[in-house]
Amino acid sequence: RRNKWAMLGLFIIVLLVICAVFAPVLSPHDPNLQDLPNQYAKPSKEHPLGTDQYGRDVLSRLLYGARISLSIGMISITIALVSGGLIGALAGYFGGWVDALLMRALEVLMAFPSILLTITFVTVLGPSLRNAMIAIGIVTIPGYARVVRGTVISVKEREFVEAARAQGLTHSVILMREIVPNILSPVIVLCTLDVAGAILDAAALGF
Repeated sequence: RRNKWAMLGLFIIVLLVICAVFAPVLSPHDPNLQDLPNQYAKPSKEHPLGTDQYGRDVLSRLLYGARISLSIGMISITIALVSGGLIGALAGYFGGWVDALLMRALEVLMAFPSILLTITFVTVLGPSLRNAMIAIGIVTIPGYARVVRGTVISVKEREFVEAARAQGLTHSVILMREIVPNILSPVIVLCTLDVAGAILDAAALGF
């Protein structure tokens, strides 16, 4: 809260989320209602942002479109965060052959251009919004695995983790209670950046 720019960013994000959630209330018109005689109308009281080539209200379409964009970003990054975070945590915590096996497998994914790999997954799964979100999430997994792995390696040797081991706590408890809370900062930053990237990737797939 001491960072004014961070709070400004949070305010903008919250505002966008509110607009998306309450789109049916805030939208002045049906986003799919066509009014062909009123194509490309200039901004007015009836259409604050004008109309498109089919006479549809641009503001209404933006509000409803925000729902789709935010859903794509959130769901795709959640898939990547959960899967990549788990892989990275296991690789960083256990090391050895577990680390080598998991990271070599992810390097196979990283060897291909992300957009090409995303198109491949969508082709295999079938063209749909749900499959696009799954494909984007899968392609983004390596980035989260690497960040989490590196952070876990730097945290797992600290004194409070050694103390937890000395108490006889299980590996799962140590990971969830001692390590995960201390690696959240870089992961949160990565999530905020990748949500926008996921939305842009979905837009590219739309073409």
